[in-house]
Amino acid sequence: MNLTLFKTYVRVVETQNLSRTAEEFEISQPAVTKQIQSLEDIFGVLLLERSGRKLKPTEAGEALYQCAREVIKAVEKTEKIMEEVAESRRGSLVLGASTIPGQYILPYLIKTYKDKSLNISISMDIADTERIFSRVAERELDLGIVGGWINNRKVDGFKWLEDELVVIVPESHKLAAKQQLKLADLLNERWISREKGSGTRKAVEVLLLAHDIRRDDLNIYMEAGSTEAVLAMVESGMGISIVSRWAIKRIEHNKMKAIKLDEAEAKRYLYVIFPHQKVRRKTVNNFLDYLKSITQV
Repeated sequence: MNLTLFKTYVRVVETQNLSRTAEEFEISQPAVTKQIQSLEDIFGVLLLERSGRKLKPTEAGEALYQCAREVIKAVEKTEKIMEEVAESRRGSLVLGASTIPGQYILPYLIKTYKDKSLNISISMDIADTERIFSRVAERELDLGIVGGWINNRKVDGFKWLEDELVVIVPESHKLAAKQQLKLADLLNERWISREKGSGTRKAVEVLLLAHDIRRDDLNIYMEAGSTEAVLAMVESGMGISIVSRWAIKRIEHNKMKAIKLDEAEAKRYLYVIFPHQKVRRKTVNNFLDYLKSITQV
């Protein structure tokens, strides 16, 4: 059975008008009439009759109308389900991440996900938090994972993994023997800072302000464009810094020491963000569900 015949017939019954149906389907009125006649020939019954200037279904026509609607709904539902299944198995994801989640967390998680979804194509760009928010807002990225929250009406999201800010110093530094430090212990040190737009930099500035310390009060010796650059500068003896605890997993064999900050505000969250929209692709929803299931790494 040609589904087009059913769709045309349903609209004729609903509009009670051949010409209006023809306009909706962008075909000629004779073409609509021919389709109705084809259905009458198939079933051997009269389907429509005139009632003044309107067309009304006969008893047989009303029965066919109800059945045709159910057939159309069933076919459309089937097509949608099959599209979702196909996409979930052969879809694509374009991710964005700020430095900490992009370099230290997501590679492992993406590998685990890919092992179970071999046909999913995943790409990931790493940039600062502000840039990832901007690209998600413009729907250039399906998802973003960042180190701070920025209010943006075009972006939705949720808190994901907890993070902690820790101090890193060269192993020969006078503070290296300490088990814990207060911010007051660091005020006279040379600082290595992340660049503007970094989620870690913003988190550090929030921490400082909670203790009435401004960035201008610090001796900022250098700014670095990535956490890896910060680690390298601290290792070389240029100064001290505050970084995510996720990054210190990489310094076990380097000439640095990570020290806990004895400040309640030294905690923050990583966030999963996505464009503000009602409908998302199945592939995106599947990966979102995967991330929501991750409570620790």
